[in-house]
Amino acid sequence: MRPRFKELYKPVPSRRDVRQRRLSREAQLRRFHREQLFMGKRLRFRPSQESETESEYEFTRSDTEVIANKLKSTKHEDRMSALTELSTKLEQPSEELRKFVLEGTCMDLLIGFLNATDADEKLQCLWCLTNIAAGEKSMAEKTLVTVPYLLTLVSGKNMELQNQSIWAIGNLAAEGETEREKLFANGVLQPLVEVARDATDEMVLQTACFALSNMARKPNTYFNSLFDLTLPIVVKQLEAFQNNAECVVELAWVCTYLTASSSETQLDQITATTVIKRLLQSAKGMSGAALIPVVRTLGNIAAGTDAQTHALVERDGFVTLLLRCIEETSSRALEKEALWVMSNVTAGRKDDVDAVVGAGVLTDLVRIVEKQNFDIKKLAAYSLLNIAIIGHRVSDLPNPRLLPEFVEFIRCQDEELVRMGVQYVALLFEQLTTNDSIQLLRNVPVAIDALENLVAVTTDDDTRALVSALIDQYYQDDMRDA
Repeated sequence: MRPRFKELYKPVPSRRDVRQRRLSREAQLRRFHREQLFMGKRLRFRPSQESETESEYEFTRSDTEVIANKLKSTKHEDRMSALTELSTKLEQPSEELRKFVLEGTCMDLLIGFLNATDADEKLQCLWCLTNIAAGEKSMAEKTLVTVPYLLTLVSGKNMELQNQSIWAIGNLAAEGETEREKLFANGVLQPLVEVARDATDEMVLQTACFALSNMARKPNTYFNSLFDLTLPIVVKQLEAFQNNAECVVELAWVCTYLTASSSETQLDQITATTVIKRLLQSAKGMSGAALIPVVRTLGNIAAGTDAQTHALVERDGFVTLLLRCIEETSSRALEKEALWVMSNVTAGRKDDVDAVVGAGVLTDLVRIVEKQNFDIKKLAAYSLLNIAIIGHRVSDLPNPRLLPEFVEFIRCQDEELVRMGVQYVALLFEQLTTNDSIQLLRNVPVAIDALENLVAVTTDDDTRALVSALIDQYYQDDMRDA
């Protein structure tokens, strides 16, 4: 946690300071909401109700004592006020508040509310537990003792309490393998599955999917059971909520984690259902970050067998979606996901390579290699090399434009990029005439220097041997001319 300066006094801020702080908080909330799509954990934020005279200050020991006393108060208003303040402060807990959770009476007091009958107080207590579970590992582990109480509420009739209990479980499941195994041992899986199966409320479904997707994260010992229980629910709810983009996104995240850990047989089970069809249909009306779990799910399947990849390429709308995402330059994350999928597709069958090349992917791949940063260039380069190898299309590539970029790969410090650069030059000599290959190299003044320098510095014997052979071909042609 970033250290903060502790003021001796709590000064009343100016109107300008209050406004600036509010703007800063709102910007922070927007950022967190965007990141929720990718986070394993999700805080629950309370809308800011800061007044012109309120100030923000470090939560001190005296503050925790006041909170603790109010939580034990006989007055409902005091207890609600304390729970509300505590849940808000737990969004970004101070060091003193962390101690209150880890070493103080905080958890005992909160468990007391779970045993009580007041639904409003229970909801605020669950809000606190949700944010504690979203915190660092030591804080999240503190909520494990509340799991039996949470499961009772998950199976209850109060939808608000049910939803918030699932949210807390989802945060705890994201913490790690140990926590997931303890949740499974406590019997969490079946109630979550039942809620997701029967959910007609979109918020409850989204939260249940959030928890299930975190439970599906590997490593775990129960994946096969989770897969068998969850796949039919995904099929059912993708159909029921196909016009609700937010629900589709959460269901797609469940698919992402299922496909990421599935066996070949399980991937076949998924592709035999309507899941892919529904995701591709829903994707037509989605854009930006919302498409990431859809594309990642497709990528996990494309990373399977050649037959599974081919079945995906033949799906109506798959190639179109992939190209649209690659062209989505406003979302760097989505572009990278789509390029990863494309690299899987182009590593498969020749007819699949022909399909994506025929759809016009070369234009985008060349543009990326020429203009993007190295991390995205690398992903595009994989597909270009695959197209050259699988599709026998080196002669169809704009080699005068690509060679300078691959030479830069050879000159960089990234070993993987260096190998890709060398492989591209080797493909030129393999699939083009020697004269054409040499002429291409001569048109890039630093090309032969880059190869000769690599021979001198590389520690990889295979790379040295290949590059030496390429240099010999280059110079032997000069000797023949002489």
